[in-house]
Amino acid sequence: MFDAQPTISAPGRPCLVRKLFAGCLLLPLLSGLPLGAQSPDATTVALAVQQQIVKAIEQTESSVVAISKIKIPKQKFQSRIPAPFGIDPNQGFSISQDPQDLNFIPNEFGSGILIPDPTKQNRILVLTNFHLTEGGPIAEQTSIPESRIYVHTANRQGFYAEIIAADPRSDLAVLTPVQPVSPEYARSLTPIRYGKNQPVKKGQFVIALGNPYAIARDGSPSASWGIISNFHRYPVPIFKHFLNQEIAKEETLHHFGTLLQVDTHLDLGTSGGALLDLEGNLIGVTTALAALEGYEKSVGYAIPIDQSTLRIIDSLAAGLEAEYGFLGIEPGTLDRGQVRNSFPGAVGLDAPFYVEASRVKQHSPAQLAGMLPHDLILSVNGQKLTHDLDLMREVGKAGAGNEIKLQILRGKKARELTLNVKLGKWPVADDEGIIQTRYRHPLWRGLRVDYPTARRKYTFSPFSYPPAVVVTHVAPDSPAQQAGLKEGAFISQINGQAVQTPDSFYQEAQKVNNSPVTLLYLDGQKLILPPASNKKQ
Repeated sequence: MFDAQPTISAPGRPCLVRKLFAGCLLLPLLSGLPLGAQSPDATTVALAVQQQIVKAIEQTESSVVAISKIKIPKQKFQSRIPAPFGIDPNQGFSISQDPQDLNFIPNEFGSGILIPDPTKQNRILVLTNFHLTEGGPIAEQTSIPESRIYVHTANRQGFYAEIIAADPRSDLAVLTPVQPVSPEYARSLTPIRYGKNQPVKKGQFVIALGNPYAIARDGSPSASWGIISNFHRYPVPIFKHFLNQEIAKEETLHHFGTLLQVDTHLDLGTSGGALLDLEGNLIGVTTALAALEGYEKSVGYAIPIDQSTLRIIDSLAAGLEAEYGFLGIEPGTLDRGQVRNSFPGAVGLDAPFYVEASRVKQHSPAQLAGMLPHDLILSVNGQKLTHDLDLMREVGKAGAGNEIKLQILRGKKARELTLNVKLGKWPVADDEGIIQTRYRHPLWRGLRVDYPTARRKYTFSPFSYPPAVVVTHVAPDSPAQQAGLKEGAFISQINGQAVQTPDSFYQEAQKVNNSPVTLLYLDGQKLILPPASNKKQ
């Protein structure tokens, strides 16, 4: 791992050196010393660490970019940041509007990461935070955006970018150049390497690359290093009521404890930047600051790059909405005493807290899998639970339509059971914030459907799970519109076959030739949907 003397890299032996300069403990780095070997001095160890950090940065820095957001129309902006170097752009200072000019100082800025194209199209893709892209141009849309997005890359080059897809729930977005770049320039843009899907550990050394205070807008990212302070951290909690749509819009997946806490300098502008391990692999996307206003700001958060995050990134890179799993229960957290009273015959219930299915919605994925009220949920896919937020996080990360394995405890005799649940879709509160340029299914006779819980605005009761699909779009002058179909309608059957997921609906639709189709609404009404006049289904 380190380019140093053999006495440092030999595996599996105790070390003799205890401290490095400034009191920095480097026991993990020295564990390779063989028995009887002479301990290297502090300078040798420090140079070995320094060499590895420099090597990781050199291998990766060209994959990290600076992002500037430029308002449209161009006019004197109101700076949202402290004046860089004491220069206040609102006090008559002339600022270039050319992003390639070194005098250009954006009023909104951040960082991004060049990532591999999961669709194998070899496109130039930039991963960044959703909140950095709001109001930016969307691919294949002709409407005038609020802002343009400029991406600064290495060697003071760059390009204007547009959004392929963006997701407020994960705070992630994927960009691509508005116009094709030259083949030579494209070859110089190296996607970053993802980590090896190994769990991060508290105390693990990390490197952060980003664009603090927009000073990396020349295309050369700034670096800092530190450690992983903790994981499964929560930003400031949102105290919400399930009927309050506006508060629900502010909730993200990260409010359920996904974030890495990082002890390194994540100053303003490093959102969307790269968090690396010492081999230069991407293990996180840096995001919000953790500190209170006016206090030390060296501690921040990062979104971990794990399998669930890669699933989201792949969806966004394909232009699709990133979907999250939904179980269809009302969970609750019980303490050890409450659990022992409810399950007197159980042994080994020594954890401080447990998660209960307080209510199971009728027709929900949980009920279809056999879950009952008051079942105790011990784990999701082997991940133990200590709070209902843990359950919501793990279910959400798994994704809509995917199957999870729940370990549960049931009944006075405390039988332990395994349930396989095919998840529904988390109800989106802020559908206006979602940007997608493609759909998983094409329009069929002018209509598009989704899970019954796809959008919170369609679900008529927080205590029910409609056994149907919901119509999310009806195209003008289509057979669906001509038949009187409306957005928000729940369809429970197509030609007598029950449908509860978009996949099942479109599977039944594909069986239909160019003939009328009978749709059954959830309230029992029927609608005859004529075929398309051009004979396209």
